[in-house]
Amino acid sequence: MLKIISQTNSQILISAPKKSFALNLIGFIFTFMFGSIFSFIPIYMAFMTSSEIGVLRINCDRIEPQQVDCQISKSKFFDLVQQEPLNYKFVNSFKYNVVEGKDNEGDTIIWYNFSLLTKSGEKSPFKSTSLSTATSVTSSLNSFLLSQQESVRYILDERFEPNRYFVFFFLLPFIAVGLAFVWGAFSIFVDYEEILLDKSKQQLKHSKRTLLGTKVSHFLFNEIAKSDILYTIDSYKNVFFTPRITVNSKLQFKLDTIRDRQVAIKIANDLNRFMGLPEEEDPVVKQ
Repeated sequence: MLKIISQTNSQILISAPKKSFALNLIGFIFTFMFGSIFSFIPIYMAFMTSSEIGVLRINCDRIEPQQVDCQISKSKFFDLVQQEPLNYKFVNSFKYNVVEGKDNEGDTIIWYNFSLLTKSGEKSPFKSTSLSTATSVTSSLNSFLLSQQESVRYILDERFEPNRYFVFFFLLPFIAVGLAFVWGAFSIFVDYEEILLDKSKQQLKHSKRTLLGTKVSHFLFNEIAKSDILYTIDSYKNVFFTPRITVNSKLQFKLDTIRDRQVAIKIANDLNRFMGLPEEEDPVVKQ
């Protein structure tokens, strides 16, 4: 919080007390580590999930009445990454096998291995975690094999399956909170706020530096409404006083909260006197 750092007859400097580099470094390390764990693990999970979402393309041609050749390709990352297509000759039928396993956390997961029965044996080109995908692919392609059609083109676009995005909605809050902590870690070395009251220029200069840049504002003393004190009471009936400089109803600068009412009143009236504003006997208002 902001405190009066120095005061002369012509200037008052208000800013947050600077911490030592060692304390800032410790704060950065712990905040960054917490944010990294909170965000990077969900980001990795989202990355792995994205790698499984793409477009499945199966092209089958009837070369001879008893010979069907198929080409299968499965893209990744929302169809942005294409994989080499796989070619199979003498395809007799399609099926899928239900496989049960454990994930990294020990939870049971189920997926479906697709198999093509060919003249040279059983081939398993890809797998899916969707039962609807498994049944749709096998039923459509087996129907083609039993027919006299010359060719079939099967496309399954997983990008438009809503159930594949549930995991992203679950992970998004964790990622957002984690990245906020990472941002805060870097802000420890950058963020700075300062108020300079300059009597010779009859102005208040407010400087605020963040990771996004530095913003500087100037206000003449006659543009400032007043300096007063906000008081609040917590659930334990403790009373706190917060001196503030009010420019207008939308802009105010709050100083550090203190417990001593008389000290707070002195700070507010000293600021009013310095800026040539009316002093008040009891400039305390409820928040």
